[in-house]
Amino acid sequence: MAPVTYTYDYKSTESTSNPQGSSSRTVHTTPSGTTVSTTEQPSGGQPSTQTQHYPAGGNQGPTETLSKEEADRRYLEAMEDEYAKREGGA
Repeated sequence: MAPVTYTYDYKSTESTSNPQGSSSRTVHTTPSGTTVSTTEQPSGGQPSTQTQHYPAGGNQGPTETLSKEEADRRYLEAMEDEYAKREGGA
């Protein structure tokens, strides 16, 4: 059976504006990492943009590919532990 893989993509943008100028910040996360772009534009001035990329896996250590059976087993084990904690048994 093929290993289980997950793909995700997340993007958010925040903008502010006041009499001194405007700024925006965009965060885009994909399986390859996270890119943060910040744009600032003073009132009547030229915009300046800074972009930083943070590769996936930073301090997380090596990624692990699990078979569906192993992923299911770990999930059930975690659920059993959680129920035991709630019942005061663990």
